[in-house]
Amino acid sequence: MFAVAQSVVAAAHRPVLPHQGRTTQTEPRPLRATKPAPRAVRAAATDDAAGEASGTSYYKIIDGVKYDRKVLDDCAKYEKNDGSIDIDEAKLILSDLLDGPARKVGGANETKSAVTNVELDTAQYAFDNFTWSPAAKDWFFEQLTSKNW
Repeated sequence: MFAVAQSVVAAAHRPVLPHQGRTTQTEPRPLRATKPAPRAVRAAATDDAAGEASGTSYYKIIDGVKYDRKVLDDCAKYEKNDGSIDIDEAKLILSDLLDGPARKVGGANETKSAVTNVELDTAQYAFDNFTWSPAAKDWFFEQLTSKNW
C-alpha cells in the first residue's frame, strides 16, 4: 500500500511539460476571445505613417458598415499632413469616390450613377469624422448634394 501511495504522490509532483504544442490537463489553456476586442477606429485609420494601406481588403468595416478603404486611408493621410483636408485633397477624395463606371440605378427614374451606396456611406463618414478646411468642406458638401446620386 505504501508503494502505491508513493507512486501517486510522485505522479502528482512531476513537472507538466507541453506535448507537441498541445496543452495537458494541468496546464492552463490559453484564453480565446469570443468577440472582437474593441478598437479605436480613428487610430486604425491613421496608423499608416508611411502611406501604406491599413489593410488588404477593398472595404473597411466599421460598426458593421462597409466603407471604401482607400478613401478613408487617404483622408487619414491628408489630415495627418497638416491637420485638415484642404480643397485640393478634397478633389482627390471626390475623384476616388467617382471612380466606378456609370450604371443604371433607381426604379422608375432610370438615373445613371457612378457612385455606389458604399461610396456614399464613405463620403458621409469622411465628412463627419475627419477635419476639413472650411473651403474644402463647403466644396465637398456642394459636390455631394448637387447631383442626384
